[in-house]
Amino acid sequence: MRFKHLDLMIRLKYNRIMEDSVNQLRALIERVGEIANRDVVKALKISAATSHRLLAALVTSGVLERHGKGRAARYRLRAVRRRFKLDGLEEDRAWEVVAQDIARIRPPGEEESRSLRYAATEVINNAIDHSRGTIVEVSVSFETAGTSVTTVRDDGVGVFRRLCDDFGFASAYEAIVQLEKGRLTTDPSRHSGEGLFFSSKAVARFRLESQAVAWIVDNLVGDSAIGTSPVTKGTQVVLTVVRGRTPVLADVFRAYTDAQTLQFARTRCTIKLGALGTALVSRSEAKRVLQRLAEFKSADLDFSGVEVVGQGFCDEVFRIFARAHPEVRLEPVGMNEAVAFMVARARATGAGTDG
Repeated sequence: MRFKHLDLMIRLKYNRIMEDSVNQLRALIERVGEIANRDVVKALKISAATSHRLLAALVTSGVLERHGKGRAARYRLRAVRRRFKLDGLEEDRAWEVVAQDIARIRPPGEEESRSLRYAATEVINNAIDHSRGTIVEVSVSFETAGTSVTTVRDDGVGVFRRLCDDFGFASAYEAIVQLEKGRLTTDPSRHSGEGLFFSSKAVARFRLESQAVAWIVDNLVGDSAIGTSPVTKGTQVVLTVVRGRTPVLADVFRAYTDAQTLQFARTRCTIKLGALGTALVSRSEAKRVLQRLAEFKSADLDFSGVEVVGQGFCDEVFRIFARAHPEVRLEPVGMNEAVAFMVARARATGAGTDG
């Protein structure tokens, strides 16, 4: 009996050592992103044989994936890849499958998990209800410093083409200007138009791509931009979560919700999205920015990145629209000195004259 007891104690001690080694190995991979056997030997101060066994066990369990052979082999956290047929798909059930894969490889924090689940299920639901496609693919890659990148891609008609067809927008660029405000949906009987708006605010970085155009929202620096994309068919959405730096979902909703009515009543417009360059001078540019703002009680107008605004643009926004819709509070932010002067001038004119 004593020998059996001693054998049990040895095995328990060995298991604890192995568990500690696995945890150290996970931390090492998260810090550097990719490792070789020799990196583990050096960092954990274990033999090459023990290191190889640890790595092999994590590959077998599906936590790591190996690239290359022999001494040249490199190891990184395994990417999650799932493919679903859209017909009859329920977004919460699809995400539960993906979330279980994520938890096995690198469990996210509670707040990150909540924000990512909200954004991912909204995006998958959009693919189900609006894309007119047949499949949706969800993949998750794990980077350093607690960062994960979730990509959702469908084979539908493309989000910007659908918006242009349904609302008559002239281009993907004009669609993005309106999409950023929220409350835009091709199916108002079933959707509020809040999904993509709040999804774009719920993660550290958000990227919506279709028709070779990308709408990019970086919540880490508070910026929104339009860029190019290699995605020409269907729609791709990229959701980046950073541990400790991902927005708290409750705070996101609170920032844009009326405290009394609990309705989505506040929006934010990135003014540079409506400009061809860094200057906005025309009334037509102003009207694109102002389109649908009457649906909200409050709107932050972010002039970051705008160097020059013209008298016509400011007059249209801060005199004509402001007088026609006094119930909508316009709050200009991010202005340089020149822009602030023109905005103040237009507001003073609107307050001081009747014409």
